[in-house]
Amino acid sequence: MVKVYSFFSVQDILLGLLVLVVIYFYYNKRKSKILDEKLRKYYFFNFHLKLFLGLLYALYYYFIVGGGDTLAYWDGAISLNQLFSFSPSMYFEEMLNEPSREMNWRHFNRFTGYPPGWIYRETESWFVSKTMSVISFITFKSYIGATFLLGYISSLASWRLFQLIKNIGLHEDKFLAISILFIPSVSFWCSGVTKDTLVLLSVIFIVCNLYELILNSKKDKFKKSFVIAFYCFILFHIRDFMLMAISIPFIFMLSARFANKYRKNKISFYSIRMISFILVILFLVFQGESLQESKELEQAAIIQEDMANNETYEGARYDIGVTDFTPFGMLKAFPNAVIAGIYRPFIWEAFSPTLIFNGIEGVYFMYLTWLFFKKDFFRKVKIIRKSEFLVFAFLFSLILAYVAGLTSGLLGVLVRFKAPVVPFILIVLTIQVSKLSDVTK
Repeated sequence: MVKVYSFFSVQDILLGLLVLVVIYFYYNKRKSKILDEKLRKYYFFNFHLKLFLGLLYALYYYFIVGGGDTLAYWDGAISLNQLFSFSPSMYFEEMLNEPSREMNWRHFNRFTGYPPGWIYRETESWFVSKTMSVISFITFKSYIGATFLLGYISSLASWRLFQLIKNIGLHEDKFLAISILFIPSVSFWCSGVTKDTLVLLSVIFIVCNLYELILNSKKDKFKKSFVIAFYCFILFHIRDFMLMAISIPFIFMLSARFANKYRKNKISFYSIRMISFILVILFLVFQGESLQESKELEQAAIIQEDMANNETYEGARYDIGVTDFTPFGMLKAFPNAVIAGIYRPFIWEAFSPTLIFNGIEGVYFMYLTWLFFKKDFFRKVKIIRKSEFLVFAFLFSLILAYVAGLTSGLLGVLVRFKAPVVPFILIVLTIQVSKLSDVTK
């Protein structure tokens, strides 16, 4: 295999700094439009946290680990970039088709370099490299520049979600900022050249634009619809089940909105609720067969069996006690899977550089959960039931935490997989009872 790219070369650093200068220009332009001094500080720290931890992620995997997905994705992206220089027609043929052994040998050569075989053979991972190849044109093939650019986009996505929830008016700003902007693990795993960055960006932009559309916003309807379609396309090619994790809560969110509108009419109110349950059941029935045959569940079954007999996973694994991957077995595993998807790794499982953030955060999540049940529990439930977005956030968190906890098996995989859960479950846990009167009636 011919290497066509040198990470952290002088050229890469200089081009990365050039990209950073351009990013700072747009950052300052946006920051100047924020009039509230407190919000401006939140925006400042959010931006720099994403860039710092995204860069830390890159440095860790290059200098400490000496490899990893992030470097492999970029190797594949640079091979595609070089392929474009060699033959634009071959580049677009590669971009528009699924990977195959024949295409590998036909398109790539010593000039282009060869993408990592294990990335190329996996459709989802190769799609990430394809996406990163587009970014490589923008950053002049600079890996550091791409890290900064994705960190900046990640900061914009989290800020967009922060503004959306702030406008709903159910949270104190400081708790909301911690929940959405300042969680270290999310910034670490989802601010660089990774699959998880693309997943989190897609989830946030889909959710925000969907919510704004159902509010009957007349502004930029076409633009919002295009953004939703674009990020659905990305999710479909990277983690297609995430679309199901969004769709089911979205149905309930619509149900909550219409039910609140007709709450005084009992017949209409309960009819809407009944229809929503029927739609969800039908959706699950149609998706059940494909879910059971999915690669994630197949891989989960293999991992669970392997871990039961392989001691080399000591310290890096977790076991939720499921061995039966039938529908009944998966339902039985629901409580343990959700606990894993939200709270693990526990603090005693997190004594490694890449897990320590998650371990500390797990303690914080447990504390917030205890407060949620201890103080004004029923009033908080009332707030959730009346707020369409909180209905969505709660159900989305449960579904994704369940899937993450069930299918990961390894703590290192779990912390990446569960990253989109974190801001949404914290949105639910940090609601303020004093804001009940602000809920749309």
